[in-house]
Amino acid sequence: MELRTERLVLRDFRREDTPSVLAYQSKPAYLEHYGHPPPTADDVRAFVERLCQWAHEVPRAKYQLAITLEGRVIGTCGVRKASAGDTVAEYGCELDPAFWGHGYAHEASRALITFGFTTLGLRRLFALTRPQNRAAIRLAQALGFHGVSDERYERGPD
Repeated sequence: MELRTERLVLRDFRREDTPSVLAYQSKPAYLEHYGHPPPTADDVRAFVERLCQWAHEVPRAKYQLAITLEGRVIGTCGVRKASAGDTVAEYGCELDPAFWGHGYAHEASRALITFGFTTLGLRRLFALTRPQNRAAIRLAQALGFHGVSDERYERGPD
């Protein structure tokens, strides 16, 4: 699975992506939004392994893709359905803090959301975030999500 944007390639995860994910998920700026303490190498290895397994499920329900820039993993973006036949999915995106503020999360998210509505036949997406994560809320709003609570945002196809 691969999606291309002007600057990015979104692709299925590979086990060798683990060190890149561990590096960004251990940064203090990342941990402000995703909790403490930092993940262990085993935690991240299990996380990447789960994403690799999702990519091989048939039928596939979860599309959590690596965001890569010039071959380097800089984050992940996904739409995850509870089961393959569902038309509602959860959207989520995380990015290495070194790459915040350059439009990469928006660019990757637009591509994946378009894929979800046009290819997967989704009718609704929802995103969950903490009210303190203002950047995530701004991203959700810029992508057309509307708040239905302090922590939940939803959108349908354009």
